[in-house]
Amino acid sequence: MHVGQVITGGSQSTGSPGTECGNCEVPLHDGYTLCHDCTIPLEEDLRAVAGVWEDILVTSARMDVGAQQVGGGSHVGSRPPANLDALDKAQTLRVILGGWASHLPTIGPLGEPPVIARWLLTQIPLIRKMEWAATLDEELRAALNDCRHATDRSAEQVSLGECWNEIEGLPCGGTMMSIVGGKIAKCRLCGATDGSRERQQWLISEAWHVQAFLPDIARWLTTSGHARIDIKKARNWVNAGKLEPDACDLDTRRELYTPAAVIAAYRDTPTGRREQLELAS
Repeated sequence: MHVGQVITGGSQSTGSPGTECGNCEVPLHDGYTLCHDCTIPLEEDLRAVAGVWEDILVTSARMDVGAQQVGGGSHVGSRPPANLDALDKAQTLRVILGGWASHLPTIGPLGEPPVIARWLLTQIPLIRKMEWAATLDEELRAALNDCRHATDRSAEQVSLGECWNEIEGLPCGGTMMSIVGGKIAKCRLCGATDGSRERQQWLISEAWHVQAFLPDIARWLTTSGHARIDIKKARNWVNAGKLEPDACDLDTRRELYTPAAVIAAYRDTPTGRREQLELAS
């Protein structure tokens, strides 16, 4: 269903007394068309817009690594770059939020989806009385899921540890994944979300005491997507006294380092400082 199809009595039409919830059909009063239990997921989706939008913009700037075969150019029948698909999903999310926001009697702000979503959260009491409240809920969830699917399918991802969510009292056991540069981590199994930065900090803190050879740590941090550590530059940090060994391996007489120490040295470089500013913005 497209935005505006359910609007039959004017943009400010609201439910009448004695209506049912547009989602679960429980009886409602005082003009509400969306019950409290069905409003909670809508609020959660509106709060999720900012993170999903950030990820879909990152994805839209990337080319699908599967669009071309290794060692070959483009060919007839090959898939188009996934950034086009991501841009399409982003535009759909923009239209849905902006379209339904325009049907409210109050004038909202102009801006991208995160701005509109934040404003819609302040309008929840009014939205719950609109005939189209359930349709907004349905369309927004579908648009967010489409954006997440486009992101998951096309972008380079990084593992951020085990999911902490519980399902019926039991640990989920899934793996939290995030796109490189994204702000949201999502469980592959149950779909629970968390902040990528927080998960990354937790992983580093968990590995704070782990000692390993410098090339191994540099490779792990790079392949996991936490930081692109050039081993030559890392050795320069050692020579400059910016990175000190934690211990020495008695068998090989090689110095041992920790991921936390390497990350700290990296974040003290111009590239590392710039990356932290970008993540904080």
